[in-house]
Amino acid sequence: MSPSRSLAMAAALFAAGFSLPAVAQSQFELSAGPSWTRDNESTAVIAAAWMPTFRPITNATLRWEIGVLHVRGRDDTRYDLADDVTVGHVGMRYERTDNGLTLGFGVGAQSGHTDALSGDPQFISTAGWRWDRFSLLARHISNASIHQPNDGETMLVAAWRF
Repeated sequence: MSPSRSLAMAAALFAAGFSLPAVAQSQFELSAGPSWTRDNESTAVIAAAWMPTFRPITNATLRWEIGVLHVRGRDDTRYDLADDVTVGHVGMRYERTDNGLTLGFGVGAQSGHTDALSGDPQFISTAGWRWDRFSLLARHISNASIHQPNDGETMLVAAWRF
């Protein structure tokens, strides 16, 4: 396991252990949907996130997002996309309470390697809408051209909050 992956896993475990008293007040989100990369190569993606409230704002809530995304590998493509890639990440989400607008940004470390997700760090951006416990989100994962190739993954996921 690479040092960056070990560090990301240790940070996630530390954050989870440090915040156990807050778990009863936190919110968990599960999501799934399709993901696309170059030439519309598609695959399935699933994700889970713990999203405790950081700060309420007028007509909005700012939340921590500590989660993991799993992008299934693809066969029969001319690109190197066969590996499954899992990205552990931490970031923030801004959620409007009056109209449901949701925006987020995070940074993560990956396990697995493809032409689409080719090296740490990975940046995760999110935009979508939320209706009570259900959300529809467009997400993009990329390393911002730090490592090449840099195709990234763009996904449309449906999410349910517990």
